[in-house]
Amino acid sequence: MFIKFRKLLQTTVYCSYYSSVSVTRLLTPHPRTVSTTSMSLSNTVKTLKTPFVGAFQMLSDPLLTEHYANLGFGAVLIDQQHGLLDERTAFECVQRLEKFPSCFPIIRVCDNTTALISRALDAGACGIIAPMINNVEDAKRLVEQCRYAPVGKRSWGPTRALITDASTEQANNYVKVFAMIETGEAIKNLDSILDLEGLDGAFVGPSDLSISLGVAPSGSPTDPTVVAAIKSVQAGCQARGKLCLLYCGDKERAEAALAEGWSGVFPGADIGW
Repeated sequence: MFIKFRKLLQTTVYCSYYSSVSVTRLLTPHPRTVSTTSMSLSNTVKTLKTPFVGAFQMLSDPLLTEHYANLGFGAVLIDQQHGLLDERTAFECVQRLEKFPSCFPIIRVCDNTTALISRALDAGACGIIAPMINNVEDAKRLVEQCRYAPVGKRSWGPTRALITDASTEQANNYVKVFAMIETGEAIKNLDSILDLEGLDGAFVGPSDLSISLGVAPSGSPTDPTVVAAIKSVQAGCQARGKLCLLYCGDKERAEAALAEGWSGVFPGADIGW
């Protein structure tokens, strides 16, 4: 992987997978003057600034996580579902982002279960994406596991997270919860999923959504049925003031999605860069 910066009017990420990803105004190098004192668990006070370009990390090396943050990505999605990271490495990736105040750490867990979600949050993740959220019951289970009482059922036991004495109410506010919309069933139940209080937004997985709708998998689908389904997620999120995130198969799709008003885009995964 070869990445090069140009600190001019436009920042471009170069890699072998696609010629260039233009992310004007959204991707700028992180200041190298960050003091080591700012490493004190800054994840707990981060906000997810939109619109953003995110890095989709599947490769198992925390040094890469730091490089992505330093390059100016607004978020790093650490993929435990299909990525090559074991739990310990994934959690270290989250912790490496503590010294980068403008880079938001998100973990995609491999299943919508208490054990996986609670451990990721306790380790310091600020955002959780759970796959295969197909109905409001799935979404409710996800939200409850990410929020402390009285709005959820998250168990108290932070390890890396909340060492700065943040309250349960503060934790409920800073953690962002995203339902992965990637099946025809989820599209049918979209309104009830997005209406759920405590759900911050949706993340569209175009490949699984394509398969579910009877189309060959694609990170940048063109089939009208799939395109319409993806647009319905964006419209539903925007109508409710929620965040809409999209995995994009190439740089052209990422640029188009930003122009369309998506809150955040992930132009491919680093394993293919």
